[in-house]
Amino acid sequence: MSQILPSDSQASSSQPQSEKIVHIQKSRYIATLLRQNPLEMFRLFHVAWTTAKYRYLFRCVGPGTIVGRWVEIVNTSNVEIGSHCLFQDGVYMRAGNQGWISIADRAALNSYSKLFGHGGIEIGEEAQVGPGSLITTTDHDYYDQNLETTFKQVTIGRRVWLGANVTVLPGVTIGEYAVIGAGAVVNRDIPPYAVAVGVPARVIKYLNDTPNASSSSDESSSQSSNHVSTTLPQEPAPEANAQADSKSLLNE
Repeated sequence: MSQILPSDSQASSSQPQSEKIVHIQKSRYIATLLRQNPLEMFRLFHVAWTTAKYRYLFRCVGPGTIVGRWVEIVNTSNVEIGSHCLFQDGVYMRAGNQGWISIADRAALNSYSKLFGHGGIEIGEEAQVGPGSLITTTDHDYYDQNLETTFKQVTIGRRVWLGANVTVLPGVTIGEYAVIGAGAVVNRDIPPYAVAVGVPARVIKYLNDTPNASSSSDESSSQSSNHVSTTLPQEPAPEANAQADSKSLLNE
């Protein structure tokens, strides 16, 4: 499971800052797993071998990245994966001879997700791709009798979350912090901080925890309260009421 831990610089800063995601506390996870079922040691050896293969032999993953069992990366020379990423079992990536796949630090791909980067795929920091999801950059011209192949880049921003079985079609850009609901088919760009669901995916709302949203709302609320306090009529003092009553009695 992914955990969010604050960095050292954030502890002394009063400004809101994003926190780094830690997908697995390795030592704690291994100790708990072996205590519950010692036979899990064989699965851990398999994971360690797969990680070492892509880290030291093919040199396409960064330090601290965990590569699960049955992960297959084709055209590794065109694949660049950052540090402290997590790839669950059965992930498949194919960059193509002229394509590329770039995955930034601390991203996570869940089991059996598939990436076809013939037109280029860029995944930002701490993005998470749900199980069974598909990201493809290959398209065909259906007006052409030979169905000529075309390629269009896909860009997925920082901290985007794709739910299970999401399909991202060629040429799509998903802005940072966006959330795509399970089973959605994304065939157009999604703005940052948007929540999109359905087939095709449509934006249904925007997240409320955007940067500076709380500060701006506090400022607006303080301004509105000041405006109300200045426009409300003031009640006359008791002494003024007494004087007004005495004058009215003298005039009668």
